[in-house]
Amino acid sequence: MADAKFFDYLTGVATKLVPLGDTTYAPATVAYPPLSSVEYDYISLSYTGSNLTLVQYYMGGPTGTLMNTLTLAYDGSNNLISVQQS
Repeated sequence: MADAKFFDYLTGVATKLVPLGDTTYAPATVAYPPLSSVEYDYISLSYTGSNLTLVQYYMGGPTGTLMNTLTLAYDGSNNLISVQQS
């Protein structure tokens, strides 16, 4: 079995299955900084087709103060290629 990786972009936690023996694997968890380190109480999501392209974090609900923005870009095959924070 090849190593498998799982990454949760909102929490910043990556989990990888590592071999312990011939047929035994265990999760190894590594913490990465989250993409949004600001406080927020509302998230707005925008899509282009089926691709998530914009994530906006607000404090004070949907009409509150914009705290952070993530812009997601895709290649021609709809593979995520970059995430830019502003």
